[in-house]
Amino acid sequence: MEGVLGERSSRQLLNNDMPDMVMVASENERLRRCMNDILSVTALPAAWTGGTVDGICSALLDALRSILDVDFLVVNVAGSGDQAEVLKERSRTNFVDAGAVIISDLVRTLGANIAVWPRETNVEHGESDLRVLIEKLGVNGKVGVLVAGSTVSSFPTEEDRILLHVAACQAALAITEAIRFRDDTRAVAERELNRIADAIPVMAWSTLPDGRADFFNEHFLTFLGISSEQAAGWGWAASIHPDDSRALQSVWMELLASGMPGETEARLRRWDGQYRWFLFRANPVYSDEGAVVRWYGTNTDIDDRKRFEEEMRRSAALMAQAQRLTVTGSVWWRPATNDIYWSDEAYRVAGQDVGITPSVEMMLDRCHPEDLPRIQKLISNAMNRGENVDVEHRLLMTDGAVKYVHVVLQNIGNNPADPEFIGAVADITERKLAEEQLRRSDVLLREGQRISQTGTFSWKVETDEITFSEELNRIFGFESGRVVDFDAIGQRVYEEDLPLLAIKMADVRQGGDNPDYEIRLFVDGQIKHVRVVGRIIRHLDGTMECIGAVQDVSAQRIAELGRDKLRSELSQLARVTSLSTMAASIAHEVNQPLAGIIMNASASLRMLCANPPNITGAVETAKRTIRDGNRASDVILRLRNLFKRGVATVEWLDLNDAIRELIGLAASDLQRGRILLIEELADPPPFVLGDRVQLQQVIMNLLRNSIDAMTDTAQTQKKIFVRTVVGLGEVRVVVEDHGVGLEGTDVERLFDAFHTTKPHGMGIGLSVSRSIIEAHKGKIWAEPRPSGGAIFGFALPFDKGSVDRPSPPEMKT
Repeated sequence: MEGVLGERSSRQLLNNDMPDMVMVASENERLRRCMNDILSVTALPAAWTGGTVDGICSALLDALRSILDVDFLVVNVAGSGDQAEVLKERSRTNFVDAGAVIISDLVRTLGANIAVWPRETNVEHGESDLRVLIEKLGVNGKVGVLVAGSTVSSFPTEEDRILLHVAACQAALAITEAIRFRDDTRAVAERELNRIADAIPVMAWSTLPDGRADFFNEHFLTFLGISSEQAAGWGWAASIHPDDSRALQSVWMELLASGMPGETEARLRRWDGQYRWFLFRANPVYSDEGAVVRWYGTNTDIDDRKRFEEEMRRSAALMAQAQRLTVTGSVWWRPATNDIYWSDEAYRVAGQDVGITPSVEMMLDRCHPEDLPRIQKLISNAMNRGENVDVEHRLLMTDGAVKYVHVVLQNIGNNPADPEFIGAVADITERKLAEEQLRRSDVLLREGQRISQTGTFSWKVETDEITFSEELNRIFGFESGRVVDFDAIGQRVYEEDLPLLAIKMADVRQGGDNPDYEIRLFVDGQIKHVRVVGRIIRHLDGTMECIGAVQDVSAQRIAELGRDKLRSELSQLARVTSLSTMAASIAHEVNQPLAGIIMNASASLRMLCANPPNITGAVETAKRTIRDGNRASDVILRLRNLFKRGVATVEWLDLNDAIRELIGLAASDLQRGRILLIEELADPPPFVLGDRVQLQQVIMNLLRNSIDAMTDTAQTQKKIFVRTVVGLGEVRVVVEDHGVGLEGTDVERLFDAFHTTKPHGMGIGLSVSRSIIEAHKGKIWAEPRPSGGAIFGFALPFDKGSVDRPSPPEMKT
């Protein structure tokens, strides 16, 4: 009985407390939702960073609409400077597009001063009585206002007030920061633009659409000697020369009226009172609607050119007398108007009567028929393009005599479409005849040198003045008549022969006769072998002159190289023959055990298939199969040891030292091929773990391929680079050449057995090299050289601390 009463009393107590517990849970849930909403609002600034005022307002209203149960939300941000007013709203169906009306209702009800607006109020909107919650953005609402409204009388709740206040504070800070950031960015941009304009090496300026100036760069203000305030508007116009002011103003008004770019010339007064001529250029900037929003222009100093033109005109009188003495006439020509002026001397040079109106046709009529097409083309380019003319040609006179003239015309016009030429025409007949006589007298000497392929030279030791004959210029590949110096000669001499040439030159400077010697030249992609003989002449004034001859002996040397090449080809043929014999022997050695394996396997299969199976016979046959397999393995092992010269000997070796040994072995081949080998070896030298003989075999194979690749390469390009490069965990050996390259070659197959790109190659060198490198746990590669040639290399594992480690036992490959 007592137990029952106790249970009933507990149940009754629980039922009495249940409403309070439900109320507490509901309150806790309400507080949790409120805190989540506040956290959502406080997270908005992270998304607003770097945004615009318009974007911030839209994001704010979208966030609040998902949280607050209201009929409308309106945010209004006042305009400032060039920042337009922002008015955004989010509302239900019956309040769509009511944002501006609601703000007007608030102004009508509460007044225009946002600072005195209450936080909560009632506003009539049409037939609705709205309960409105107002949050000001910024101090006293100077930034804007955030308004939330509802027709529900219980609005706003305490949670609504808290959420809207927090959102308003966050938005006010973000909007203020966005406006400040935009203003700072614009100020920086304006400073940068002004800095760039000041750096322009001309006078730059800009104006408003009506022509009033609002900007001058530092060059403009410095030249005028006034401040930007003094120059603003039309203040700068006081510096225009009085004689040019009206014309400049007229052109400027025409440009403003037409809205088109233009230019004109006028003088401006410098800060010291001196006037200088300037070319004024102006270009408009248009809006999207096509209206001019700004003008930009520059002033370019052309005073020197103007003075030069004036000086040219003043000197015309003095030139007339000089023309008679030098048999040179002056010419003025304006193609656009066909106006031509000839001086009296120009008439006499052309063989025309003074006073006849000159014309282009008159001059062309006297032009020699063989020169006429060339002269017509030059005249056409001058008329149409304003190109200057500087030409020598012949005139055919009425009595059949030929006269040589030199014509020079220079365009002095300002307008490319309207050229204006001044120039001269000189009678050079006597000079041309003398030159022709001199050329005829030189023919015999030049022909003799050409036939013997021997050129002569003169070297004045004290002044280093050098004179080459025509044939010697041809041997060196110089153009006829070129002024030769030692720099030009050094560029033609093969690089390896430059030290010899320097020694011989030093002997001459010390007064010793130059003995016979041979050097190589590199001319137009070919090697020339030349023999040099020189003798010293001492003049009465104590100066020395070296007179000598240079003979091209390339044909003799090429014959010798051909002989050496034939020897090399015969040696290669012998190697191929030996390899063919060895291949036949290998096939014979391997074929016998393979045939036994096949026969024994077939017999074993038949025994096992018999009924009943012959197990004993099959086992014996299988044993014979194993025996023949071991025989084949032994044959292959012997062959491998033969090619590897025994088991690889593994040790720590200096790669740089191994490479230098190979370079010494290849020195004769390099010299024969006229190839320059350049070492670029790492310092300190890298040590790797491997077989010295095998790795040298790989390097020699790569070096041999590079030498073969440069057989037909131009002399200046015959270079091979051998490098060792220490990287992270590996050391690389690279052989780079300037040879025929890998264009059109399947690089992936280069290391396959019996694949070769050489006309007489075997295709086994690179395959063996890859096997050796892979046995050393390395990698080998090939790639084309960007500027021509090929790059081959391999990489081996490398440890900088491995030098001090003891040598490991023999490597098994």
